[in-house]
Amino acid sequence: MDAAKLEQLKLFISRCKSDPSILTDPSLSFFRDYLESLGAKLPASAYKTESQSKPYVVEESDEEVEPPHEEEEEEDEIVESDIEFEGDTVEPDNDPPQKMGDSSVEVSEENRDASQEAKAKAMEAISDGKLEEAIEHLTEAILLNPTSAIMYATR
Repeated sequence: MDAAKLEQLKLFISRCKSDPSILTDPSLSFFRDYLESLGAKLPASAYKTESQSKPYVVEESDEEVEPPHEEEEEEDEIVESDIEFEGDTVEPDNDPPQKMGDSSVEVSEENRDASQEAKAKAMEAISDGKLEEAIEHLTEAILLNPTSAIMYATR
């Protein structure tokens, strides 16, 4: 197969991935049928709806497009911070260390589910502005599933 045609096909497939509604074009119904015959599950946006009636048409012109105007580079300015520190260094964090789970433990399905429930409670507490309660729920989730990096990051 011609390399240029392969590149065009790759471009078309990437556009279909980013915008499946391209497949609503009646001229592409054969392609949609082919994908379905392979067992592909197409999103609802790949099927024509009454609100989607305009076809995808690319208009070309012989006029040259002006290159984007580049802004002139500004001279580097030294910006000083408005924050004044009393000492030369920032004070250390004196909070006690948080509980961490044992990462060598194999997580059971029950613990994974319980961890997700605790995370859901934490997210609810965060949305209510109860940050200390959220930290407690996230710590519980970490102890139940210490292999989940997202739990540590969220806490």
